[in-house]
Amino acid sequence: MSLFFQSQNTSLLWNFFSAFMATGVFALFFNANKYDVLWGALLGGIGWTIYKWILLSGGSILYAYFLGAFFVAFLSEVLAIIIKNPATVFLIPGILPLVPGGGMFFTMRAFVSGSVETALELGYTTLGAAGAIALGIAIVSVIARVYGKIRYSFSKKA
Repeated sequence: MSLFFQSQNTSLLWNFFSAFMATGVFALFFNANKYDVLWGALLGGIGWTIYKWILLSGGSILYAYFLGAFFVAFLSEVLAIIIKNPATVFLIPGILPLVPGGGMFFTMRAFVSGSVETALELGYTTLGAAGAIALGIAIVSVIARVYGKIRYSFSKKA
């Protein structure tokens, strides 16, 4: 049973397009700069496509969440340097498709319906997904900060 009951037969291109559009519309609702909406939507599409690709390749769901979040966070840091905006401007909308909201919903629904075993299984997977996303973001953030400090110290010496 898939965590989000999604069809595995859809193409990766369709997954990219749907995540791109959903992320872009979400960013528009929050009055993001139109230039930043495009980048956030692109990152959302990339992150979701990586997630689906890992799942279709037979990888675990937690590994898929981790890699999706890792690449979104990495690209957010790169865009922050290039475009000179904070990384969170790109990270928040980019990570949106990966957020396991469906898993939380199905966990609560299973608890309410009295299916405790299913609820615990879904809750464990959802909590693991949230942890994998947080770990992917944290690792990239730490690497970016260390890189920034090293780059700053070398520029000071020159």
